[in-house]
Amino acid sequence: MDLLLTPNGIALLTFLGGTSILAALFWGLRDLSRPADDPAAKPARLIRLPRFQEIERPTFTQQIDGWLERSLYWSALPVSTTAAAWLAVFIALAFGGAVFVASENELFAVVAALFGLGGLAAFLEVRKRRRLNKYEQQFPAALDLLARAVRAGESVEQAMQVVGESLHEPAGVEFQRCAGQLEMGLSLAACMRSLGHRVDQMDTRIFATTLSVHRDAGGNLPVTLERLAEVIRDRMSYQRQLSSVTAAGRYSAMLIASVGPLLFLYFFLVQPQYGSKLTDDPVGRYVLATAIVSEVIGLAWIIRLIRSDY
Repeated sequence: MDLLLTPNGIALLTFLGGTSILAALFWGLRDLSRPADDPAAKPARLIRLPRFQEIERPTFTQQIDGWLERSLYWSALPVSTTAAAWLAVFIALAFGGAVFVASENELFAVVAALFGLGGLAAFLEVRKRRRLNKYEQQFPAALDLLARAVRAGESVEQAMQVVGESLHEPAGVEFQRCAGQLEMGLSLAACMRSLGHRVDQMDTRIFATTLSVHRDAGGNLPVTLERLAEVIRDRMSYQRQLSSVTAAGRYSAMLIASVGPLLFLYFFLVQPQYGSKLTDDPVGRYVLATAIVSEVIGLAWIIRLIRSDY
């Protein structure tokens, strides 16, 4: 309680209050400026699809833009890429400004801002992976249903509409969008390229290539789809076995990745008299840099050992 009565504590509370008011005004104005019938106001589905551009060597900025668009798309958040970028800037300024007001140290403020950006990126990545995993679980059943519909005499366009209406989201939504694109006159090859761009998974790209080749060369499509569904199920069974075997290694990597930053924050925020020795003293800076490099190398090595490309 005495810490809050100090000048730094009062300045920190004032800064946090000001940032909270600015955040409330930003999101309030965003909601008021949106029409009531705006499709983007529906949180269950994002209408805007990620942009598809065939670029052989995208720049770093284009890669970041593509990751952000796909992450927001698969996170099912009613937020545009512009709003997400401004939110990232606000989080970085809020975390960095709060730490700078409390500690009056530029290095701590930069580290806190990076932690804020990393937390936002991790939040989007977790939501995206969760829905992608759900899509991957539904995908073999979608292929079986598509094969049965084609065998029953339906065209590929009609079969996709059947699959989209029969499955829940997210797989059902993706097939409905493909059926809608085909109904509007888009070619099957272009529709499959768009699907492979939205769903950045190997199984979906193989499926897209299979349909494109079948449209040009022909063949027994139901048998091909059923074999592909069987291969996907076998691979998913292998991944479950691999996940159970490498559980100890993954938990060790998580423990190593979390203990270091938490200890860093403890020393610099709770006991700055000890943490300052790591930045003020030349030997301390060397030890801190060595610890960071060693932890990064150890995490990369553990991830390399437990990762499987199958």
